[in-house]
Amino acid sequence: MDKIKNFFLGEIKALKEDLNIVEYISWWLLRFFMVGVIIYMKINDPENINIYLVTLNIVATFTIPLVRLILFPKKLICRLSYRTQTMLNILICLGSLCGQGLSFNHKISNWDKFLHLLAGAVVVFIGNELINVFLKKDDKIPVLVRSFAAAGFSYAAVVIWELVEFFADYYWAGSCNQAYNITPDPDMLFFKIFGLGVQNEGQFAVFDTNVDMLLAFIGNIFASIVLAVYLHKKEQKKAQLVEKQAVTV
Repeated sequence: MDKIKNFFLGEIKALKEDLNIVEYISWWLLRFFMVGVIIYMKINDPENINIYLVTLNIVATFTIPLVRLILFPKKLICRLSYRTQTMLNILICLGSLCGQGLSFNHKISNWDKFLHLLAGAVVVFIGNELINVFLKKDDKIPVLVRSFAAAGFSYAAVVIWELVEFFADYYWAGSCNQAYNITPDPDMLFFKIFGLGVQNEGQFAVFDTNVDMLLAFIGNIFASIVLAVYLHKKEQKKAQLVEKQAVTV
């Protein structure tokens, strides 16, 4: 019982240290809105596949708390900041609530492209939070190395996600991705997608996947530069503070 009590006390402390009240409230507002969207879709279109997608994304808004709860605080990953959940929630809000729930994917022609650009940027900052998990208190990493590593994590995540989207586009016409309106031939082998005509569904999926990766890469590069500048400024301020304290003493 003492271990469980200490765990929850530690969680409350981490929540207070990592987040401000506005962020925490925004988590629950997002969840309530998404539940409302699911209820609306259930009433008006019970067969809508987006009901399942939005439901899965509601679970995703609990990613960091669930990871901490399931793995328990002694595990390395449990050092991951709650701020990471806020970053994930930005993508969930725009991608799931707006894109799928409010049908922005269909109403706004380039919404999907905007999401890939944004995701490439946001995941850089998530990568930076992951780096902190593996550092000890006094460990230091050069700013450019940290920024480069965070960018690498972001692009690796983008590639994995795009591979998932590609196979969904290619094999499942109802995938709700860019090629959702095409009916692929499930008997086609993967290597046959090339050289079969511009309108071939496999080629369309390849084209869409590469465009998405390019947009994510642009967001990735921009965010890594912003991260490097931010970390450099942060180190400068810290050094100035240490110098000022030393002079004062």
